[in-house]
Amino acid sequence: MKKINIFLSILIIFIIALFIFNPQVYSLSVLKGILLWATALLPTLFPFFFLTKILTELGAVNILANYLSRITKKLFNVGGIAGYVYIMSIISGYPVGAKLTAELYEHNLISKEEAARIVTFTSTSGPLFIIGTVGIGMFLSRTAGIIILCSHFLGAIINGLIYRNYKYKKALADSKFEPVQKNLNTILSESIYNSIISILIVGGYVAIFYMLIDMLNNSNLLLPFKNMSAYLLNIFKKSPAFSEGLVNGIIEITRGCYDLSSLKAVSLSLCTITATFIISWGGLSIHMQALTFLCKCKINIGFYFLQKLTHAICSTIICILILIFFKPL
Repeated sequence: MKKINIFLSILIIFIIALFIFNPQVYSLSVLKGILLWATALLPTLFPFFFLTKILTELGAVNILANYLSRITKKLFNVGGIAGYVYIMSIISGYPVGAKLTAELYEHNLISKEEAARIVTFTSTSGPLFIIGTVGIGMFLSRTAGIIILCSHFLGAIINGLIYRNYKYKKALADSKFEPVQKNLNTILSESIYNSIISILIVGGYVAIFYMLIDMLNNSNLLLPFKNMSAYLLNIFKKSPAFSEGLVNGIIEITRGCYDLSSLKAVSLSLCTITATFIISWGGLSIHMQALTFLCKCKINIGFYFLQKLTHAICSTIICILILIFFKPL
């Protein structure tokens, strides 16, 4: 732990030094990240955060989760409460699934082994980001957004099936999420406050990682990865032009998808496939948010990254199959 702290301290000092030596460039990077958040994420995510929070407080999602209890037990070897996490994850997106999983573990409603299995199919992006922000806002194609969404969600389900027996020993007694009874004014005020905090956290991560990506690019630290991805793309006779978007997206999904959308020489189908991989992988920005919550569950970090990689692979294969057999784009 001490070595990790020393490494992180050196890394942060390096980042501060880069910022001090070139404040104009990196201040502009942060501003671009904030503008991207304000124009592409804030309008679509904030209302959704607010409305889904009210839905949770009213207990409506718990009713839906009860209908999914048998499905979650049979498919994923987890209790019915996982249905609640799944619903909220596919509605709200990253990192809600991780946050709720950690809360359930803290309340002794699930074990750490069950938490690990729940994460494999509840770590998803949301429909408003995928269809609204990426599909319509960036790719100017609702169809592309729908394809990414279907591939992403189906990939998550398959991913859950892959890991359904991960550290599974015996069926646990089912638990039920009981929302605390509150008056309407309290629900509205708490929902507004929670939504503002949540959307600001998202904006903060986007802005910081937007700056970090520019620092890594300007320092040529990402050049080997871009050259490697461009080489692999060239082998498959694909344009290497979007290797930068792919590498950037592995770090921060919003930036990666935006970079892909700005490419004119790359087909929409190829951008859709790449965006599916990026979104299902989640990006290091999302992983940091998720692991902040999941560290409470003592989930193995190696397992977390492995299951996100298999999710990305499964989703990408599904996306390719949709484009091959249905040719919607």
